[in-house]
Amino acid sequence: MKSLTRSRTARRGFTLRELSIAIALGSSVMMVAVGLVHHAFDWSTLARHRRLDDQTFFQLSRQLRNDLHIANQAELDSGDTAGQSLRLSVNGNEVVYTLMDRTVTRNERSGDDVVRNEVYRFKRPRTLVLTRLETDNQIQLDVKTITPFAESETPLWRSLRMSIGLRLRHQNGDIAS
Repeated sequence: MKSLTRSRTARRGFTLRELSIAIALGSSVMMVAVGLVHHAFDWSTLARHRRLDDQTFFQLSRQLRNDLHIANQAELDSGDTAGQSLRLSVNGNEVVYTLMDRTVTRNERSGDDVVRNEVYRFKRPRTLVLTRLETDNQIQLDVKTITPFAESETPLWRSLRMSIGLRLRHQNGDIAS
């Protein structure tokens, strides 16, 4: 008489336990792979935003430095809710920089006519603060990164210090080159 149970070598297919283990292992590998791809996309987006913020800061610093170096006068207004504004008198035109949240707006007017409007917007959360240094006749722009931790101090990301009317003083011969 033949035995009712076959030996393992004679059976065909897989047991339910073997299939469950294979599916669990395959699912685990897939979840790890999908998580890594998701993080890679997040890191790529973060790197792109940081690069764009660098470009925005360098464009803003170039324009602000050029305006301040040829400015006859500069007034810094620290508004409560509207943010800060910097008014410059440049070649007979009025240039106004307005800082709000992570955006800097530059408006240039000649009389009542708008000459140019520019907007510099940061992708990452930033705090922008303008300070006038009276002793050196300079304006300082500090850009800080906003962190999600309320108890920690926000780190300084970039800082820029510019002299008011520096190019005009060179042109007038007030400063030797």
